[in-house]
Amino acid sequence: MHSRTTTLAIFGVFFFESSVIGQWIPRIPDIKTALALSDGALGLALLSMPLGTLIGFSVAGKIIESTGLRTACKVFMPVWALLFIGPALAQTFFQLSIALVISGVAVGMIETAMNTEAARIEKASGKRLMSRCHGFWSLGTMIGALTGGALAHWGLSTQTHFMIVMPLIGVCGFLAATALPVLPSTAYTVLPDGVHDDPAQVSAPKAASKLIRLPERAILLLCVMPLGIMMVEGAFIDWSAVFMRDIMAAGPWLIAITYSSFSIVMASVRLFGDTLANRYGDLLIVRVSGVAATLGIALFALAPSTPWAFVAAALSGAGVAIVFPLAVTAAANRPGRNSADSVAALNMISFSAFLIAPPIIGFLSEAFGLRIALLALAPAAFMTFFLASEVRAVPAEPHGRD
Repeated sequence: MHSRTTTLAIFGVFFFESSVIGQWIPRIPDIKTALALSDGALGLALLSMPLGTLIGFSVAGKIIESTGLRTACKVFMPVWALLFIGPALAQTFFQLSIALVISGVAVGMIETAMNTEAARIEKASGKRLMSRCHGFWSLGTMIGALTGGALAHWGLSTQTHFMIVMPLIGVCGFLAATALPVLPSTAYTVLPDGVHDDPAQVSAPKAASKLIRLPERAILLLCVMPLGIMMVEGAFIDWSAVFMRDIMAAGPWLIAITYSSFSIVMASVRLFGDTLANRYGDLLIVRVSGVAATLGIALFALAPSTPWAFVAAALSGAGVAIVFPLAVTAAANRPGRNSADSVAALNMISFSAFLIAPPIIGFLSEAFGLRIALLALAPAAFMTFFLASEVRAVPAEPHGRD
């Protein structure tokens, strides 16, 4: 059983990691204006981060295996925050793209490390906590977005904002990671029921010798299952601000509040998600979530007024809330596989979709308009409904109630 300090520490890492993205959200329109970017150019620049993230995810398993989860979190949490000063300092499209590529590598590393650590703590304690971890991730983006929106409203430049706030977030994230437990080994293979998974007793899989590790066929469908959900979440992070400003003629506060309505509901559902999953089962939760996310993004794209946009954002937040945390737990608990590699594979596909969606929206918006571009995500979100059974393909394990 892990201490309350351990649980709070992993919650803190998730919170501060996402706070970086939260600060970025209300500043995207400012970057777009400052660099005189079209929707298509902004979309192309935003494509740089998932390219970097793919690199980070592909090498994360090997690097984390060498450093350990705690050390990886301690190192890559502040690195991620500090590197994101780069996009704020960019003076050209090329500089912005390079800065986002480098930041993407860092976020791939910290995403893999903290999700694998959360899965390990969850498995060792016998209690679900992955959904709550992602609840704190949502709180981090929400508070970051509100903070960033307030600073933008008060006229603080993006450069000054990031040079002050990002180092503070990095220090806080480092301190949270320092409170994580020290383990003799962080890479473990999940074995069939009844077989102990002590890292000292498990030999590393053959893939351990490889630096770049691609997803295995056995978990591909699980990796694809949350893809549409992640695209909806990514769309709200990078395009809700532009949509509210350019389509709904909203100011900085309304922009921040719109995203916050999405993030507050998402965080609230995630904070209770472990209890909901215990009560109703993973399969039903994922199916209902797929429907809610589909309806939410469609309503947001077609919203005739700001109140409708608020409602649609909230519905979308409820829909995307729990799917990815359940997928992470399922990936980490796949028998006979290295957990860091499985989580990295899930992140590589799903989180890349989260990052690739914004540039795709930019390209579609350039051709058809932003409403149509957002509406095009609805079929992808509904795909989660059809692949929901993938979360059941894990060994049955008791999960205690908190």
